[in-house]
Amino acid sequence: MRVIYVENHAYWLLAGAVWSVYVLDRILDVRRYKGSVEEMSTRHRFHWKYWKILLPTVIGVIIYCVYSAFNVASSAMLRAGISGIGMCIVYLLARKIDKGEVAYAKNFIAGMTFAFGVAAPIVVESVQLPARGIYDLWYHFTAASDADFFLALRHGLANFGLMTISTIGIVFASSALPFLFGLLCFLNITAIDLWEKSRKSDLDDEKEACETILATGLLVLAAFAVYMVAYRLSEYERPLCYVVMVSTALLYLINKKRSYFYLDAQRVLADFAMILPLPLIWIFN
Repeated sequence: MRVIYVENHAYWLLAGAVWSVYVLDRILDVRRYKGSVEEMSTRHRFHWKYWKILLPTVIGVIIYCVYSAFNVASSAMLRAGISGIGMCIVYLLARKIDKGEVAYAKNFIAGMTFAFGVAAPIVVESVQLPARGIYDLWYHFTAASDADFFLALRHGLANFGLMTISTIGIVFASSALPFLFGLLCFLNITAIDLWEKSRKSDLDDEKEACETILATGLLVLAAFAVYMVAYRLSEYERPLCYVVMVSTALLYLINKKRSYFYLDAQRVLADFAMILPLPLIWIFN
């Protein structure tokens, strides 16, 4: 996006927000779990064992994030963060609705939410956001009399909703890269779900179907990335496309050779596939 500088607190806020959501999500999973501890996955067993330490730590991180958001970050960055919370709420709703063994809708929203969180601090530094902002909600309440409370609430929430939707739209419309990265995150999450489903199944046809579904998705993403590099993206945007291509190829390789690895090893390798190609950014730039 050719942004020269992003404030350091943006990275800390992003890291704190993602980690907090992840840990709280795992703690909620453990609290709702009805089976035995031995049947939990390794990551859930860890959060079950240490939740008394993790929960206060998360609360501390959230307090730091909230303080930094309102006292350190710019109004544009705060606005982007609030919009990210809106996407997290949509994810939680999708999680309630999509309860399939492989929750494609929930995974898609999760991938796009993560991509939005990564892209938003960069985009808000490089584009001019519309005038409507986070403080419009407060303005309506301070300007209204007691009799107009519900009218003020309606106008404030309407402005707040428009602000959130417009910010999300601006981030994803600024370039194809956030959407492309979101698709990669979606396939990363879905790969783990499909591998889990394959391990649980005793049917060869179902195992083969899981491999085929993931392989097809990865091939489509790779083809889309090639098309974007060839016809749509500028020379400044192409390096991230190369990263997506390499990550997609690594996930495809892990999927093909998945029988050689334990499931926990596959999880680590899937995340490693997202990180390994990052030096290409500096090489191509």
